[in-house]
Amino acid sequence: MDQLRRMREMQYAYHKKFFHGLYFFLVLVIGCLLWDSPVSLALVPLLVITAGTQSCFYLHFVDFARIHARFVEGRLNKALGKGTLVGSEIEDLYFYPIDAPKVGGFVPSTPLRFFSFFTFHWVVLWLGLAAFALWRLLPMMGPCGKHYLILIALWGGLNLAYLAWFFGYRQSHRLMGSALHTDSPKG
Repeated sequence: MDQLRRMREMQYAYHKKFFHGLYFFLVLVIGCLLWDSPVSLALVPLLVITAGTQSCFYLHFVDFARIHARFVEGRLNKALGKGTLVGSEIEDLYFYPIDAPKVGGFVPSTPLRFFSFFTFHWVVLWLGLAAFALWRLLPMMGPCGKHYLILIALWGGLNLAYLAWFFGYRQSHRLMGSALHTDSPKG
């Protein structure tokens, strides 16, 4: 029960970090947009990419806690001889299926679930803010603007490709699943 409590506390702590991170980056982005200097506007797309990657990092820890809690619940239910602890089952139904491939919080197999919509909402908001910053910035940059756009597109594309690969193939989920379901201790 202590392990389960620790995993649920970890899950809550990283949910909290996730939302604090979103709000922190949103304040930074709005500050940069209000400052309206070339440097501050050039930071906005980089902050947007970082906010998305940071959010996925926190979600990765939430998923870790959910997977471990599901394992502990299964063990406890088996010891009790009945399905008393069902938190992980309810989370799969209410939030998103933990075993489904996804990109961050967007699950292509369940795009109409609120968590997928919530992720889509923030992605559109962030991209809109980045586009607005670029719209304001590019006339100030002259010919350098093209190079900056290429840099941002490459950096954003690299981050998106990695996150799609990482969450889509669920590498950590598989490793953790095999480690948790192995009865022999690792040496």
